[in-house]
Amino acid sequence: MNKEQVIKIIDVMFVAVCFMTAFEIIFAFPKVGESIQNWIYSMDNKWMIWAAFWLIMFIQVCIIPIPAYIVLNAAVNIGIINSSLGLQVFATKDLWILIVVIISAYMAGASVAYLAGAKFGKKAVMWCAGNEEEYYKWKDVFKRGGRWAYAATVLLPVFPDDLLCLVAGSVRIHFGFFFVSNIICRTIGTICMIGVLVIFNNFNQGGFPWTLVLWVTVLIGLIVAYQVLKRLIKKEKEQLS
Repeated sequence: MNKEQVIKIIDVMFVAVCFMTAFEIIFAFPKVGESIQNWIYSMDNKWMIWAAFWLIMFIQVCIIPIPAYIVLNAAVNIGIINSSLGLQVFATKDLWILIVVIISAYMAGASVAYLAGAKFGKKAVMWCAGNEEEYYKWKDVFKRGGRWAYAATVLLPVFPDDLLCLVAGSVRIHFGFFFVSNIICRTIGTICMIGVLVIFNNFNQGGFPWTLVLWVTVLIGLIVAYQVLKRLIKKEKEQLS
């Protein structure tokens, strides 16, 4: 992997981390979390809560590029995931219902995006990304790394799910592999993400926003890495000229 490819990955990660940082800033205000929690629990039927999360996750994959981290962190902040239990939360029924809801919604959205990519090809990707460069960038990544490169992007939470599902369809990654890799990698990623969120939420109980500090640190790290790589590339070009 050369420096230009690393910069492209940093670009994607930067956007995702900006989303996450903004979300943490919003939820740093207790009244915001309380108002959302009250709204969620004002629903008469608990299944309406699951339906709301299913719809949000479905939209997240095939329409609006919201990182799954934000949806899961909302579940922690409003109390659907009881972070006070620590990792024992994985023994609760509600958590596994939420995981099933999230994975089923993700698979429905991912399948729709894949089929759209298969039918409309580059046009579908351009509609999502807004330019041809994103299409050729990810097409090249999947061409070089094969279908396992796609599985790796699904496993990591910072890559744009909707865009990658469209590209996977447009380059005709086998649907069976696409479907199975999404179920396995997304389930692993979701469980790991919940574990990390629960741990950090317990750190936040003391009143200090540790999670916000984490994402701000990552954001600064990405900016520094981007600038360093840009300078190295510029220096290499100057030496060659």
